[in-house]
Amino acid sequence: MDWPWRSSALISPIARPFLSGLFLLGQMKSLVYETPVNSAKELVARISAAAGEIRNTPEMLSNVRRSMKRRCEACITCDGRQFEHLL
Repeated sequence: MDWPWRSSALISPIARPFLSGLFLLGQMKSLVYETPVNSAKELVARISAAAGEIRNTPEMLSNVRRSMKRRCEACITCDGRQFEHLL
């Protein structure tokens, strides 16, 4: 699902496809879209709440770091080519 707006901080996964598979984005989306969003204002509030929840959960940040490290290592192994099949 694409974000309904674009800004310098959050650019659509369609525009930046390398972000779409990251653990953090998936976790944010699952928290934000637990129930249907009815307005842009509600969406912004949910994104802020989800970011705060992730920030205050050390275990989640550890998962983000572990996921990023695994992806970087796979990328290096493939010399920067397609590597998602290794994950």
